[in-house]
Amino acid sequence: MYDYIVIGAGVMGSSTAYALAKEGKKVLLLEQFPIPHTRGSSHGASRITRTAYPEEFNGSIMAVANSMWKDLEKEAETTLFKHTGLLCTTSTLHKELVDTQKTLQRYNTGPVPIIDSAEISKRYPLMSYPKEEKACFDSSAGILYADKCVMAFQRMFQKRGGEVIDMCKVQHVTPGDVVTVHTDRGSFQAKGLVITCGAWSSEILSDLGISLPLQVMAIQVCYWKARNGVDHSRLPPFRSIDGISTKYGMPTSEYDGLMKICLHYGVLCAGPDMRDNTDSKAEAKNLKMLTEFVASTFPYLVPEPAIKERCMYTVTPDNQFIVDHHPIHRNIVFGAGFSGRLVY
Repeated sequence: MYDYIVIGAGVMGSSTAYALAKEGKKVLLLEQFPIPHTRGSSHGASRITRTAYPEEFNGSIMAVANSMWKDLEKEAETTLFKHTGLLCTTSTLHKELVDTQKTLQRYNTGPVPIIDSAEISKRYPLMSYPKEEKACFDSSAGILYADKCVMAFQRMFQKRGGEVIDMCKVQHVTPGDVVTVHTDRGSFQAKGLVITCGAWSSEILSDLGISLPLQVMAIQVCYWKARNGVDHSRLPPFRSIDGISTKYGMPTSEYDGLMKICLHYGVLCAGPDMRDNTDSKAEAKNLKMLTEFVASTFPYLVPEPAIKERCMYTVTPDNQFIVDHHPIHRNIVFGAGFSGRLVY
């Protein structure tokens, strides 16, 4: 019997399994797809991580997480984080920017001034914002190498005696003092269960009498080519909000010479297994919005994506993640709705 079974081997499940193994627990990590895969939300070479949140609670989490990433890098003997900083801009939500500034000044060292569009252009000549744009800079932010992070968690988990079984679909969970997880590859028992399976969380939780307000979105991940080979590699990652949508981006780690610029929103899909069957008109509308932003803000990029890929978000109505115990079976813990909160 295991101390814990963790369902879902994305970044949340893999990091949870690793943390439990560090405490000396006997842990089994289950994943329905082959490891690695591109069906969920943890794949890809790059994610932005930041302290720049208007909510102080999220800033406090990142203050702890930043040191934990350094510890994992040291243990895994591999580079997982590139320190770049993050430019946060808005043309309309100035109160949110001020709240973000307050969070940064609490958890980062030194003052965090708010700058205008002229100063943005002075610092970053390859970017062009309207005159009403304001910005601040998160000096602690950077890029996490997403695939490498997940692999590092899994590798260090296994080094500490943890077991991983992929291509193992959970079919049913029987709660109790001993939890039994029934899969298409047999049944496994543990004293406790952690459910961190992203867009598939509702399928398992509903079987346990829990209904969470989770929505699954298909996200277009777009990469943009520079005009005439103009080098954008020294730009910082950015996050721009305008009251209608949020756009974010960074010089890409996936494709040399391209910029990764995306809309922090997608198209609702019927379920995680329907990611590639979405409303084409809604996707075209989102892409048009993103293309217009690229054309106006990045004059040295070709305003048409060179590469388009897909990812998934799992979100809640208030865009805050959920971590909780089962109300009856306290040895069952679940986490969901993390998409776009602690990383992009």
